[in-house]
Amino acid sequence: MGTGSILPEWFTKEYIENVLQNHYKTEELAVKEMSAQPATKRGDNYASIMHRVSVEFVKNGKTVKDSFILKVIPGGVAGEILTKNKVFPREMQVYNEILPRITALLEDVNDFTKFSPDCYQTSTSPAMMLLFEDLKSHDYEIFDHGRLLNLDHSLPILMKLAKFHAASAVIYEQHPEFMDMFMEGQISTNPDRQDFLGFFPANMHSLAEEVAQWPGYEIIAGKLYGLVETVIPKGIELFKDDEDTFRVLNQGDLWVKNCMYKYRNFEPDDVLLLDYQLAHFGSPAVDLNYFLFGSVNENVRKVHFKFMVRHYHCVLKETLERLKYKGRIPTLKDIHIELIRKSLIAVIAAVCLAPIIFMDLDRCPELEGLIDQTDNGVSFRRENIQNPKYKTYIQKLLKEFELSGFLD
Repeated sequence: MGTGSILPEWFTKEYIENVLQNHYKTEELAVKEMSAQPATKRGDNYASIMHRVSVEFVKNGKTVKDSFILKVIPGGVAGEILTKNKVFPREMQVYNEILPRITALLEDVNDFTKFSPDCYQTSTSPAMMLLFEDLKSHDYEIFDHGRLLNLDHSLPILMKLAKFHAASAVIYEQHPEFMDMFMEGQISTNPDRQDFLGFFPANMHSLAEEVAQWPGYEIIAGKLYGLVETVIPKGIELFKDDEDTFRVLNQGDLWVKNCMYKYRNFEPDDVLLLDYQLAHFGSPAVDLNYFLFGSVNENVRKVHFKFMVRHYHCVLKETLERLKYKGRIPTLKDIHIELIRKSLIAVIAAVCLAPIIFMDLDRCPELEGLIDQTDNGVSFRRENIQNPKYKTYIQKLLKEFELSGFLD
């Protein structure tokens, strides 16, 4: 899973021709050639099959060559899990209903920020699928595997995240029904969302076993063992709806692999966000903690943490004011309080996400491998945790978590 070069049988030249005719609003369009290759590398994607589809077509007498990204649900066990978790309908709702409204709101105040690739089509039949513009053809690229982001790469994400959050809060204020699909968090009591939950305590347990062997980490190891038993009930509580606090639509899986950058003179010039399959309406601290503790370089985070949070808050506040948000705008202090209240997300990002960032590409598993509870799964997690890069990262961070009370 993750990459694909053989297109589904139903995705024919006639199919893409119809999509393009609808998109360009003309019947004077005919597809001549079509081919496919994998759109992602191992480790870039875990919840779909991604095809890069190259198409040559004639539009109004002119030959055009373009490429698109076809995202489809996989078969087998992974497909069953993803179907039960409604990850594709959730992402379709974002692209069909939320992003167009966010774009319209911002354009009304002369803000033309683009958040994500254009979506040409979503469909549930004959299969769950989304068809996107190919960002690679517009010179966007995924950040290097095995590295965390510096400040120059982090600030553009926080800027776009703040605008996305602000506009989503306004949408909820005007049309709360659009957020109905996103009220449930990824850790919940819903019986259809239990397949993946073992991933969290399993990673906690593997790290606890490793940390228990490090001199001076005995107290931390004990607290990690405690989290093995409590991470799910605490997670359920964390994601519970809290109508008394400022809430936004969280991207839900904001990590380095779900961002694509365009560069100018070797510096990031723009960034676009990918993948809304875990989108959740709740505290903005969910996205912030997950990103800041799961994808930002440790030295950058330690030195610039408050600056980055302030940068996010400044853009959030300004955007809410420009959009005439009627609710109470959170203060910078409110955001910091939320980050502490939702600190379990920071721990989850460091314990469950970061090992995937640092692992060798040739070891990247499929979705089933990530949640494998057999000896193979245990061995896989142990090897990830023993990776020297991850060990260096987590040793300092665990001390910080313990001193901050995040492991209690």
